[in-house]
Amino acid sequence: MKSYKLFILFILFISQLVGCAPSAIIGIPSSILDRRTSENQIIDKQIFLASWSPIQKLVENEIQKSHYNLISYNRAILIVGEVPTEEIKNKITEVLSKIKDVKTVHNKMIIGEACNIKQRAKDTITTSNIKTRLFLEIKNEVHPLHVKIMTENNTVYLVGILNEKEADEAIKIAKSSKGVSLVVPLFELDASVKNKY
Repeated sequence: MKSYKLFILFILFISQLVGCAPSAIIGIPSSILDRRTSENQIIDKQIFLASWSPIQKLVENEIQKSHYNLISYNRAILIVGEVPTEEIKNKITEVLSKIKDVKTVHNKMIIGEACNIKQRAKDTITTSNIKTRLFLEIKNEVHPLHVKIMTENNTVYLVGILNEKEADEAIKIAKSSKGVSLVVPLFELDASVKNKY
């Protein structure tokens, strides 16, 4: 088990240095461990790619005042960031809802100034820290590859298909991590799911 943890830490470390290449290395095992169906994994990638262009069109006149990130998971979209008006936020929800196969849109964007580069870097470190802690503290309660993490302005959003015990463990780790002011769990709770390791 210790060598498994060290391998995962090595992959995480390398991924911070060279970008996409380690995704290919870790992509195969992570897709096998994914609790989404293979069909939903493919659909989520399509939704993710289809989401960027309509948002870009909506904020193109306010690009300096806007910032956003999103995740597509099990046909639900989580979008976070900052936009200058409520009207733009509502339009973003509307266009994302119309993308093929989207079930739900969790629009957690706030109305205000776009966060600066320093804050974005801090959020990236917070996300990496939580991911690392999930691997280091791996127990039967939660498998780190079952939790998707996004941090925006010190608020951590957690997504995944978990049972209640796993969700509690993931929330506990996120809340106790450095730099976190708020944790927003958006899990799909499923009592039937269990870890197989």
